[in-house]
Amino acid sequence: MAPPSHAVQAPVVVLGGGPVGMVTALALARRDIPVIVLERGPDEVQSEWRGSTVHPPTTELLDELDLAAPLLKDAVRVHRLDYRDLELAESACFSYEALEGETRYPFRLQYEQYKLVRLLRHAVAEAPNVEIRFGHEVVGVRQDDTHVELDVAVGDTRTVVASQWVVAADGAHSIARKLLDVPFPGFTYPSLSLVVATPFRFEDAVPDLGAVGYWSGPKGRFSLIRTPDIWRAALSTGTGVDEEPPTGTHPAFLAAVELLLGGQSDARELPLSQHQLYRSHQRLAASFRIGRVLLAGDAAHLSSTTGGMGLNSGIHDAVAVAAALAESDQDAATSEYAQRRRSIAERFVQPTTTENRTSADGVELAGRRERLLRLRALAENPEDAQKYLRRVSMLGIQH
Repeated sequence: MAPPSHAVQAPVVVLGGGPVGMVTALALARRDIPVIVLERGPDEVQSEWRGSTVHPPTTELLDELDLAAPLLKDAVRVHRLDYRDLELAESACFSYEALEGETRYPFRLQYEQYKLVRLLRHAVAEAPNVEIRFGHEVVGVRQDDTHVELDVAVGDTRTVVASQWVVAADGAHSIARKLLDVPFPGFTYPSLSLVVATPFRFEDAVPDLGAVGYWSGPKGRFSLIRTPDIWRAALSTGTGVDEEPPTGTHPAFLAAVELLLGGQSDARELPLSQHQLYRSHQRLAASFRIGRVLLAGDAAHLSSTTGGMGLNSGIHDAVAVAAALAESDQDAATSEYAQRRRSIAERFVQPTTTENRTSADGVELAGRRERLLRLRALAENPEDAQKYLRRVSMLGIQH
Protein backbone atom coordinates (compact mmCIF):
# COMPACT_ATOMS: atom_id res chain seq x y z
CA MET A 1 0.00 0.00 0.00
CA ALA A 2 1.38 3.40 -0.98
CA PRO A 3 1.95 5.86 1.84
CA PRO A 4 -0.52 8.72 2.21
CA SER A 5 0.20 11.71 -0.04
CA HIS A 6 -0.27 13.99 2.98
CA ALA A 7 0.97 13.32 6.50
CA VAL A 8 -1.69 11.99 8.86
CA GLN A 9 -2.51 14.83 11.25
CA ALA A 10 -4.64 12.90 13.76
CA PRO A 11 -5.92 9.36 14.27
CA VAL A 12 -9.52 10.59 13.93
CA VAL A 13 -11.18 13.53 12.23
CA VAL A 14 -14.74 14.34 13.26
CA LEU A 15 -16.93 16.26 10.85
CA GLY A 16 -19.49 18.53 12.50
CA GLY A 17 -19.47 20.68 15.63
CA GLY A 18 -23.01 19.87 16.74
CA PRO A 19 -23.96 17.67 19.70
CA VAL A 20 -23.07 14.38 17.99
CA GLY A 21 -19.71 15.60 16.75
CA MET A 22 -18.84 17.18 20.09
CA VAL A 23 -19.77 14.07 22.10
CA THR A 24 -17.70 11.96 19.69
CA ALA A 25 -14.68 14.23 20.08
CA LEU A 26 -15.00 14.41 23.86
CA ALA A 27 -15.45 10.65 24.22
CA LEU A 28 -12.36 10.08 22.05
CA ALA A 29 -10.37 12.62 24.03
CA ARG A 30 -11.27 10.88 27.30
CA ARG A 31 -9.73 7.75 25.78
CA ASP A 32 -6.52 9.67 24.94
CA ILE A 33 -7.19 9.53 21.21
CA PRO A 34 -6.16 12.79 19.49
CA VAL A 35 -8.88 14.19 17.27
CA ILE A 36 -9.47 17.10 14.90
CA VAL A 37 -12.99 18.50 14.54
CA LEU A 38 -13.87 20.22 11.27
CA GLU A 39 -16.91 22.49 11.47
CA ARG A 40 -18.05 24.38 8.39
CA GLY A 41 -19.74 27.13 10.42
CA PRO A 42 -18.26 29.82 12.67
CA ASP A 43 -17.36 29.53 16.34
CA GLU A 44 -20.85 30.57 17.36
CA VAL A 45 -23.87 28.64 18.60
CA GLN A 46 -27.12 30.36 17.72
CA SER A 47 -29.78 30.54 20.41
CA GLU A 48 -32.52 28.75 18.54
CA TRP A 49 -34.88 26.01 19.63
CA ARG A 50 -34.25 22.67 18.04
CA GLY A 51 -34.12 19.45 20.05
CA SER A 52 -34.42 19.59 23.82
CA THR A 53 -35.31 16.13 25.10
CA VAL A 54 -32.66 14.19 27.01
CA HIS A 55 -33.74 10.67 27.92
CA PRO A 56 -32.40 8.81 31.02
CA PRO A 57 -29.77 6.66 29.26
CA THR A 58 -28.43 9.75 27.50
CA THR A 59 -28.02 11.49 30.85
CA GLU A 60 -26.08 8.42 32.02
CA LEU A 61 -23.77 8.67 29.01
CA LEU A 62 -23.26 12.40 29.53
CA ASP A 63 -22.49 11.67 33.18
CA GLU A 64 -19.60 9.48 32.04
CA LEU A 65 -18.27 12.59 30.26
CA ASP A 66 -18.70 14.72 33.44
CA LEU A 67 -21.51 16.74 31.87
CA ALA A 68 -24.51 15.54 33.86
CA ALA A 69 -24.01 17.97 36.74
CA PRO A 70 -24.47 21.22 34.76
CA LEU A 71 -27.28 19.59 32.82
CA LEU A 72 -29.13 18.54 35.97
CA LYS A 73 -28.59 21.96 37.51
CA ASP A 74 -30.35 23.90 34.76
CA ALA A 75 -32.65 21.47 32.93
CA VAL A 76 -36.36 20.99 33.52
CA ARG A 77 -36.92 17.59 35.14
CA VAL A 78 -39.91 15.74 33.74
CA HIS A 79 -41.45 13.29 36.20
CA ARG A 80 -44.52 12.38 34.18
CA LEU A 81 -45.74 12.10 30.59
CA ASP A 82 -49.26 13.37 29.94
CA TYR A 83 -51.40 12.32 27.00
CA ARG A 84 -54.50 14.46 26.53
CA ASP A 85 -56.87 15.71 23.86
CA LEU A 86 -57.93 19.20 22.88
CA GLU A 87 -61.61 18.19 22.87
CA LEU A 88 -61.95 14.97 24.89
CA ALA A 89 -61.94 14.46 28.66
CA GLU A 90 -60.05 11.15 28.47
CA SER A 91 -56.34 11.28 29.37
CA ALA A 92 -53.40 9.11 30.42
CA CYS A 93 -50.47 9.86 32.71
CA PHE A 94 -47.23 7.86 33.01
CA SER A 95 -45.11 8.48 36.12
CA TYR A 96 -41.36 8.07 35.80
CA GLU A 97 -41.40 6.52 39.26
CA ALA A 98 -41.92 3.29 37.33
CA LEU A 99 -38.25 3.52 36.29
CA GLU A 100 -36.88 3.65 39.83
CA GLY A 101 -34.11 1.07 40.01
CA GLU A 102 -33.89 0.85 36.21
CA THR A 103 -31.66 3.88 35.78
CA ARG A 104 -29.72 6.36 37.89
CA TYR A 105 -31.86 9.09 36.37
CA PRO A 106 -35.53 8.04 36.47
CA PHE A 107 -36.78 11.20 34.78
CA ARG A 108 -36.59 12.96 31.46
CA LEU A 109 -34.80 16.27 31.02
CA GLN A 110 -35.70 19.22 28.81
CA TYR A 111 -32.66 21.29 27.94
CA GLU A 112 -32.24 23.30 24.76
CA GLN A 113 -29.89 21.72 22.24
CA TYR A 114 -27.93 24.92 21.72
CA LYS A 115 -27.14 25.04 25.42
CA LEU A 116 -25.94 21.44 25.32
CA VAL A 117 -23.70 22.26 22.36
CA ARG A 118 -22.22 25.17 24.28
CA LEU A 119 -21.47 22.91 27.25
CA LEU A 120 -19.89 20.35 24.96
CA ARG A 121 -17.79 22.86 23.05
CA HIS A 122 -16.47 24.29 26.31
CA ALA A 123 -15.53 20.80 27.51
CA VAL A 124 -13.92 19.92 24.18
CA ALA A 125 -11.97 23.19 24.11
CA GLU A 126 -10.41 22.25 27.46
CA ALA A 127 -9.32 18.82 26.23
CA PRO A 128 -5.58 18.92 25.36
CA ASN A 129 -5.82 16.38 22.53
CA VAL A 130 -8.69 17.96 20.56
CA GLU A 131 -8.37 20.70 17.97
CA ILE A 132 -11.53 22.38 16.62
CA ARG A 133 -11.21 24.11 13.26
CA PHE A 134 -14.13 26.37 12.40
CA GLY A 135 -14.91 27.61 8.90
CA HIS A 136 -13.63 24.33 7.40
CA GLU A 137 -15.88 22.82 4.73
CA VAL A 138 -15.14 19.36 3.33
CA VAL A 139 -15.36 19.32 -0.48
CA GLY A 140 -13.70 16.01 -1.32
CA VAL A 141 -12.93 12.58 0.17
CA ARG A 142 -10.32 10.02 -0.81
CA GLN A 143 -9.39 6.89 1.11
CA ASP A 144 -7.60 3.58 0.98
CA ASP A 145 -7.13 0.73 3.47
CA THR A 146 -5.01 2.78 5.87
CA HIS A 147 -6.15 6.42 5.85
CA VAL A 148 -8.59 9.06 4.65
CA GLU A 149 -7.74 12.35 2.97
CA LEU A 150 -10.22 15.21 3.08
CA ASP A 151 -10.12 18.15 0.71
CA VAL A 152 -11.16 21.13 2.80
CA ALA A 153 -12.19 24.65 1.77
CA VAL A 154 -11.17 27.38 4.21
CA GLY A 155 -12.45 30.62 2.76
CA ASP A 156 -10.80 30.99 -0.64
CA THR A 157 -8.02 28.51 0.10
CA ARG A 158 -7.87 24.72 -0.11
CA THR A 159 -6.08 22.31 2.16
CA VAL A 160 -5.93 18.59 2.84
CA VAL A 161 -6.51 16.96 6.22
CA ALA A 162 -5.46 13.32 6.56
CA SER A 163 -6.41 10.87 9.28
CA GLN A 164 -6.75 7.17 9.94
CA TRP A 165 -10.53 7.41 10.46
CA VAL A 166 -13.29 9.93 9.85
CA VAL A 167 -16.52 10.17 11.83
CA ALA A 168 -19.11 12.04 9.78
CA ALA A 169 -21.45 13.72 12.26
CA ASP A 170 -22.23 16.55 9.85
CA GLY A 171 -26.01 16.43 10.04
CA ALA A 172 -28.99 15.68 7.86
CA HIS A 173 -27.38 17.23 4.78
CA SER A 174 -24.10 15.41 5.39
CA ILE A 175 -21.51 16.35 2.80
CA ALA A 176 -19.49 13.22 3.57
CA ARG A 177 -22.48 10.96 2.93
CA LYS A 178 -23.16 12.73 -0.36
CA LEU A 179 -19.53 12.71 -1.49
CA LEU A 180 -19.37 8.96 -0.82
CA ASP A 181 -22.65 8.37 -2.69
CA VAL A 182 -24.25 6.58 0.25
CA PRO A 183 -27.94 5.88 -0.48
CA PHE A 184 -30.26 7.54 2.04
CA PRO A 185 -33.65 5.95 1.36
CA GLY A 186 -36.83 6.73 3.24
CA PHE A 187 -39.55 9.31 2.94
CA THR A 188 -40.53 12.86 3.75
CA TYR A 189 -43.84 13.51 5.48
CA PRO A 190 -46.25 15.22 3.07
CA SER A 191 -47.06 18.17 5.33
CA LEU A 192 -44.85 20.64 7.12
CA SER A 193 -44.34 20.54 10.87
CA LEU A 194 -44.22 23.66 12.99
CA VAL A 195 -42.28 24.54 16.11
CA VAL A 196 -43.28 27.59 18.12
CA ALA A 197 -41.59 29.00 21.21
CA THR A 198 -43.42 31.42 23.48
CA PRO A 199 -42.93 32.84 26.98
CA PHE A 200 -46.70 32.73 27.55
CA ARG A 201 -47.44 31.11 30.94
CA PHE A 202 -49.49 28.11 29.89
CA GLU A 203 -49.17 26.75 33.43
CA ASP A 204 -51.42 29.57 34.64
CA ALA A 205 -54.08 28.85 32.03
CA VAL A 206 -54.20 25.05 31.75
CA PRO A 207 -55.20 23.02 34.84
CA ASP A 208 -52.68 20.45 36.11
CA LEU A 209 -50.27 21.17 33.29
CA GLY A 210 -47.13 19.05 33.38
CA ALA A 211 -43.78 19.86 31.82
CA VAL A 212 -44.48 17.58 28.84
CA GLY A 213 -47.91 17.12 27.32
CA TYR A 214 -48.89 15.36 24.12
CA TRP A 215 -52.31 16.42 22.87
CA SER A 216 -54.33 14.90 20.06
CA GLY A 217 -56.92 17.04 18.34
CA PRO A 218 -59.11 17.66 15.31
CA LYS A 219 -56.13 18.85 13.27
CA GLY A 220 -53.55 16.35 14.53
CA ARG A 221 -50.86 16.33 17.19
CA PHE A 222 -50.00 19.24 19.46
CA SER A 223 -47.05 18.85 21.83
CA LEU A 224 -46.36 21.32 24.60
CA ILE A 225 -42.99 21.13 26.32
CA ARG A 226 -41.44 23.26 29.02
CA THR A 227 -37.75 24.10 28.61
CA PRO A 228 -35.72 26.15 31.11
CA ASP A 229 -36.45 29.46 29.42
CA ILE A 230 -39.61 29.02 27.42
CA TRP A 231 -42.59 26.89 26.39
CA ARG A 232 -42.25 25.09 23.09
CA ALA A 233 -45.14 23.79 20.98
CA ALA A 234 -44.75 21.36 18.09
CA LEU A 235 -47.53 20.34 15.74
CA SER A 236 -48.45 19.06 12.33
CA THR A 237 -49.90 21.49 9.82
CA GLY A 238 -52.06 21.03 6.77
CA THR A 239 -49.50 22.86 4.66
CA GLY A 240 -47.93 20.60 2.06
CA VAL A 241 -44.15 20.49 1.80
CA ASP A 242 -44.32 22.06 -1.67
CA GLU A 243 -46.95 24.68 -0.80
CA GLU A 244 -46.41 28.31 0.06
CA PRO A 245 -47.05 28.57 3.82
CA PRO A 246 -49.52 31.16 5.08
CA THR A 247 -48.15 34.46 6.31
CA GLY A 248 -48.12 35.29 9.99
CA THR A 249 -48.81 32.83 12.79
CA HIS A 250 -49.90 29.52 11.30
CA PRO A 251 -53.67 28.87 11.56
CA ALA A 252 -53.01 25.34 12.87
CA PHE A 253 -51.24 26.77 15.92
CA LEU A 254 -53.93 29.38 16.52
CA ALA A 255 -56.69 26.76 16.30
CA ALA A 256 -54.93 24.37 18.69
CA VAL A 257 -54.20 27.08 21.26
CA GLU A 258 -57.77 28.35 21.11
CA LEU A 259 -59.00 24.86 22.00
CA LEU A 260 -56.32 24.41 24.67
CA LEU A 261 -57.07 27.72 26.40
CA GLY A 262 -60.82 27.54 25.94
CA GLY A 263 -61.07 31.17 24.92
CA GLN A 264 -59.29 32.45 28.06
CA SER A 265 -56.71 34.25 25.93
CA ASP A 266 -56.51 35.33 22.32
CA ALA A 267 -54.03 33.01 20.62
CA ARG A 268 -53.24 35.76 18.11
CA GLU A 269 -51.87 37.90 20.93
CA LEU A 270 -49.39 35.31 22.25
CA PRO A 271 -45.79 36.58 22.08
CA LEU A 272 -43.70 34.31 19.86
CA SER A 273 -39.95 33.89 20.21
CA GLN A 274 -39.79 31.36 17.39
CA HIS A 275 -42.13 30.29 14.61
CA GLN A 276 -40.44 27.82 12.29
CA LEU A 277 -41.84 25.43 9.69
CA TYR A 278 -39.76 22.42 8.78
CA ARG A 279 -39.87 19.13 6.90
CA SER A 280 -39.96 15.84 8.80
CA HIS A 281 -38.27 12.71 7.48
CA GLN A 282 -37.75 9.03 8.11
CA ARG A 283 -34.49 8.05 6.39
CA LEU A 284 -31.72 5.52 6.97
CA ALA A 285 -28.30 5.38 5.35
CA ALA A 286 -27.57 2.15 3.48
CA SER A 287 -24.43 1.70 5.58
CA PHE A 288 -22.96 3.45 8.62
CA ARG A 289 -19.43 2.47 7.57
CA ILE A 290 -17.92 3.25 4.18
CA GLY A 291 -14.31 2.14 4.25
CA ARG A 292 -12.72 4.22 7.01
CA VAL A 293 -15.56 6.74 7.18
CA LEU A 294 -18.20 6.17 9.87
CA LEU A 295 -21.60 7.88 9.91
CA ALA A 296 -23.29 9.02 13.12
CA GLY A 297 -26.39 10.97 14.12
CA ASP A 298 -28.50 12.70 11.48
CA ALA A 299 -25.86 11.94 8.86
CA ALA A 300 -26.79 8.28 9.33
CA HIS A 301 -30.49 8.38 10.19
CA LEU A 302 -33.36 10.84 10.33
CA SER A 303 -36.58 10.32 12.26
CA SER A 304 -39.69 12.23 13.24
CA THR A 305 -39.12 14.53 16.19
CA THR A 306 -42.18 13.17 18.05
CA GLY A 307 -40.82 11.55 21.21
CA GLY A 308 -37.43 13.25 21.06
CA MET A 309 -35.35 10.29 19.88
CA GLY A 310 -33.23 11.94 17.18
CA LEU A 311 -30.83 13.86 19.41
CA ASN A 312 -30.61 10.98 21.88
CA SER A 313 -29.89 8.25 19.34
CA GLY A 314 -27.25 10.51 17.79
CA ILE A 315 -25.48 10.88 21.14
CA HIS A 316 -25.69 7.12 21.61
CA ASP A 317 -24.05 6.72 18.19
CA ALA A 318 -21.30 9.11 19.25
CA VAL A 319 -20.40 7.24 22.43
CA ALA A 320 -20.54 3.90 20.61
CA VAL A 321 -18.32 5.00 17.71
CA ALA A 322 -15.73 6.45 20.11
CA ALA A 323 -15.67 3.16 22.03
CA ALA A 324 -15.19 1.24 18.78
CA LEU A 325 -12.27 3.42 17.73
CA ALA A 326 -10.63 2.79 21.12
CA GLU A 327 -10.56 -0.98 20.54
CA SER A 328 -7.34 -2.72 19.55
CA ASP A 329 -9.07 -4.31 16.55
CA GLN A 330 -10.57 -1.15 15.10
CA ASP A 331 -11.65 -2.83 11.90
CA ALA A 332 -13.84 -5.41 13.65
CA ALA A 333 -15.10 -2.93 16.26
CA THR A 334 -16.13 -0.29 13.75
CA SER A 335 -17.88 -2.88 11.60
CA GLU A 336 -19.78 -4.01 14.70
CA TYR A 337 -20.61 -0.37 15.49
CA ALA A 338 -22.01 0.18 12.01
CA GLN A 339 -24.12 -2.98 12.05
CA ARG A 340 -25.47 -2.58 15.58
CA ARG A 341 -26.29 1.11 15.44
CA ARG A 342 -27.95 0.76 12.05
CA SER A 343 -29.98 -2.17 13.36
CA ILE A 344 -31.13 -0.11 16.35
CA ALA A 345 -32.16 2.75 14.07
CA GLU A 346 -33.95 0.41 11.67
CA ARG A 347 -35.68 -1.87 14.18
CA PHE A 348 -36.37 0.50 17.06
CA VAL A 349 -35.95 4.24 16.47
CA GLN A 350 -37.61 4.49 13.08
CA PRO A 351 -40.60 2.24 13.83
CA THR A 352 -41.14 3.89 17.23
CA THR A 353 -41.01 7.44 15.93
CA THR A 354 -43.19 6.52 12.95
CA GLU A 355 -45.80 5.03 15.27
CA ASN A 356 -45.59 8.05 17.59
CA ARG A 357 -46.18 10.43 14.72
CA THR A 358 -48.90 8.38 13.00
CA SER A 359 -50.95 7.72 16.13
CA ALA A 360 -50.67 11.29 17.40
CA ASP A 361 -51.72 12.72 14.04
CA GLY A 362 -54.99 10.78 13.95
CA VAL A 363 -57.91 13.21 13.75
CA GLU A 364 -60.96 10.94 13.88
CA LEU A 365 -62.70 11.47 17.23
CA ALA A 366 -63.45 7.82 18.05
CA GLY A 367 -59.88 6.83 17.20
CA ARG A 368 -58.46 9.54 19.44
CA ARG A 369 -60.65 8.41 22.33
CA GLU A 370 -59.70 4.77 21.83
CA ARG A 371 -55.99 5.66 21.79
CA LEU A 372 -56.24 7.58 25.07
CA LEU A 373 -58.16 4.76 26.74
CA ARG A 374 -55.53 2.29 25.56
CA LEU A 375 -52.75 4.48 26.93
CA ARG A 376 -54.61 4.91 30.22
CA ALA A 377 -54.90 1.14 30.59
CA LEU A 378 -51.15 0.83 30.10
CA ALA A 379 -50.43 3.61 32.58
CA GLU A 380 -52.62 2.04 35.27
CA ASN A 381 -50.87 -1.35 35.05
CA PRO A 382 -47.47 -1.11 36.80
CA GLU A 383 -45.78 -3.75 34.62
CA ASP A 384 -47.15 -2.28 31.40
CA ALA A 385 -46.32 1.26 32.49
CA GLN A 386 -42.72 0.33 33.22
CA LYS A 387 -42.39 -1.43 29.88
CA TYR A 388 -43.88 1.54 28.06
CA LEU A 389 -41.61 4.07 29.78
CA ARG A 390 -38.53 1.93 29.14
CA ARG A 391 -39.39 1.95 25.46
CA VAL A 392 -40.09 5.68 25.09
CA SER A 393 -37.02 6.44 27.25
CA MET A 394 -34.75 4.32 25.00
CA LEU A 395 -33.50 2.28 27.95
CA GLY A 396 -31.49 -0.79 27.07
CA ILE A 397 -30.45 0.26 23.55
CA GLN A 398 -27.82 2.90 24.23
CA HIS A 399 -24.77 0.68 23.69
